[in-house]
Amino acid sequence: MIRQQVASYMVNGKAMWGGQFALTNQRLLFRPLDTSGVAKMIKDGVEFLPGDLAILGKVVDKALDYSTAYGDSLAGAINTSEIVGVIRGRNAALSHPPSLVLEFADGRRLEIGVLKSIGSPNFLPSNNSARDEMIEAILSELHAH
Repeated sequence: MIRQQVASYMVNGKAMWGGQFALTNQRLLFRPLDTSGVAKMIKDGVEFLPGDLAILGKVVDKALDYSTAYGDSLAGAINTSEIVGVIRGRNAALSHPPSLVLEFADGRRLEIGVLKSIGSPNFLPSNNSARDEMIEAILSELHAH
């Protein structure tokens, strides 16, 4: 293990799924946050709401199903040998975390949002520093091979 960072998959500039992003001497790993406990707690709470508000329980059910299926599909590893570059993406802003962009030989790009710590608001400048440190660690590892 070289470095770990709170991170999220980004799609069109929006953080879609949070988790832990880890750099080892051979891979980049992503482990999504397990949100099923939170979703279950919300679901249990909305069951007591009256009438039309009880429909929220159905919405939460769908979110829980989606959360489990989608989160599990995001867990995985990328061999560092597949990565040809990493660049700065977006800087920290109210609407999104700062990001880095992984570049692959086949032209694909993957944007990853980075936070200094769990619960850190997107807009904090310290998140930009955490992102830059992760970029440096990845570049160092790429040049080592």
